[in-house]
Amino acid sequence: MIDANEARKALDRGLDGAADGGIVELDRANGRARVDVVEADRLGVRVREVSVTREAPADVAAEAERLGAGVRSLPERLTPVEVAPTLGGAVLRTRPEDLRRREFFEVEVTPSNTTVRRHRVDDGGRQPADFTLTRDQLEGLLDEL
Repeated sequence: MIDANEARKALDRGLDGAADGGIVELDRANGRARVDVVEADRLGVRVREVSVTREAPADVAAEAERLGAGVRSLPERLTPVEVAPTLGGAVLRTRPEDLRRREFFEVEVTPSNTTVRRHRVDDGGRQPADFTLTRDQLEGLLDEL
């Protein structure tokens, strides 16, 4: 098992190595994390995607409920919008009352993986959007996922 101090050091090393962008892969307590970094500095990181692969499969309905109630590291709260255990997946999005500037977070949950992305709505539909977190927020998000 990886202790919290070692996990933080590994995250900092990974982000320092991806200051100008790249993929950071990290071992976590219950799986493996992957962060698609656009850029990182001493305090924060701009990312395209954060993904965590679990060692043990999760019940997607329970996981969607847990994430909706428990993710606090993102600047917006999440709510489950599609939960289909028989299809093996769930989707959470930014709560409508928390939408800002036509951008929202979307979290996809499968039994083995959870992925966080941000989208922007424009006249042509929705487009991927990078998002910025402090290093502490990113570490918290990885722990919450």
